[in-house]
Amino acid sequence: MKKLIIDVDAGVDDAIAIMMALSTPDVEVLGITCCYGNTSVENVLRNVLRVLKVCDRLDIPVYRGCSKPLVDHENHADNFFGSDGFGDVPDPHAPSLDLVQQKKAKQAIVDLVNANDKEVILISTAPLMNLAAAVQLDPSLPKKLKALYIMGGTIEARGNITICGEFNFVCDPEAAYIVLDRYTCPTYIATWEFTCWNCLPWVRRETS
Repeated sequence: MKKLIIDVDAGVDDAIAIMMALSTPDVEVLGITCCYGNTSVENVLRNVLRVLKVCDRLDIPVYRGCSKPLVDHENHADNFFGSDGFGDVPDPHAPSLDLVQQKKAKQAIVDLVNANDKEVILISTAPLMNLAAAVQLDPSLPKKLKALYIMGGTIEARGNITICGEFNFVCDPEAAYIVLDRYTCPTYIATWEFTCWNCLPWVRRETS
């Protein structure tokens, strides 16, 4: 059984990642940590709970993380995913934020990894401020991870938010530096170019 912590700034793409993880039989999602990015952290929390409700998995703990970058100003992607990160689609039955855990994301990451030494795969599809905060809280954290997967950065200087910058890294470059410098566990990065090279074709399904 693969044990995952998923760090998101949901975002439609993050929602798909969560649903893919939940639909995989040999995966256990220990928790989902949220930070600002595609939208405010409050919207991200709400969006994650909406996904978990649809998937009937509100038992998975959700944690509030960083609401701004370590140094710079916020830089939301409101022009891409809508002001709420989910295309501004009304959801009058969205779960209450009261379901969000009291423990902060950085502490949750540290505690979950310490409780599952060398078993946890940490996946981040968001700006990396929660991961940077966690390693500052516990510098030994990377040695206890099984692996780290990151969606972010570029290898050919092809950007999607600036001419040569990828959104997640541009949102908090200082956090990205801390993570790439201090996480010494096996680390895998899906860059913007990787996203461009790999796409899913549109499939038309006809139902009677």
